[in-house]
Amino acid sequence: MSVATEFNPQAFIQFVKRPDGATGVGRQLVGYPFHLGRPLKFSGDPIGMSSLYLQSCSGGIFEGDDLGLRFLAQAGTQAHLTSAASTIVHSMNSGESARHRVEIEAEADALLEYLPDPVIMFPHANLTSEVEVRLLPGARVLLGEALVLHDPGSCGLAFDTYHSDTVVRDAAGRLLVRDRFMLRGNDLLRQRPGINGRYQAQGSFFALTLSDTAADLVHALRQSLATVDGVYAAASALPNGAGAWMRVLADDAIGLRSAMHAAWVAMRLKFIGSAPANKRK
Repeated sequence: MSVATEFNPQAFIQFVKRPDGATGVGRQLVGYPFHLGRPLKFSGDPIGMSSLYLQSCSGGIFEGDDLGLRFLAQAGTQAHLTSAASTIVHSMNSGESARHRVEIEAEADALLEYLPDPVIMFPHANLTSEVEVRLLPGARVLLGEALVLHDPGSCGLAFDTYHSDTVVRDAAGRLLVRDRFMLRGNDLLRQRPGINGRYQAQGSFFALTLSDTAADLVHALRQSLATVDGVYAAASALPNGAGAWMRVLADDAIGLRSAMHAAWVAMRLKFIGSAPANKRK
């Protein structure tokens, strides 16, 4: 990966294909503040798929945190990774920010789903989220990123900044996709047309693949969004034949979760042919 020389994640998880065809955890190095639950099986999942919950023991993301995760899905594996709950990004009153980095490598014919719950941005929180995916031929990666505002004192306050940078590269390191944006919480509170309007929650969903027709994926995502109320969303093809994505604005966390779940179901049906069951949280 391009940032490997400076990237020292607190958690590294390697998925391997066992002799019986099931996906297991081959190597794991998980340190504070993360905790990894044991692999689980759910109805609706492929026979060989493992589902895992990655939990935080710290109570959220705090000022000055520099957190990192790295996932390696070996050839032919199928894994679903999610969080146990939404992650709170706490208020930061000393001028510092927090950083959360994720590296994903998916080898040939692997399916890796990294779909954590939305982060909850408290007043004066500052977070930089960086995700880099290396996509090998035949691999598929489902990736979700979402945030909601929360003002526990009902004082009309919002987070300060949210920076997002998502990068996708091929096996040779060639840049396929880069999606970057920066949000200021006060801009969202103003509900400006052309930025967010009335909507106070937002998310991005990526279906990354070099072997599936983007137009089919886009059509499936658009159909899934048509069934969700309280959202403003769109889906389109990614550049360089790297799959499809959607951006969604929602009235609240409930609508956001519904839209992200609908997109996940649509892509699972396209890739696997069966819909996943709701994961218990």
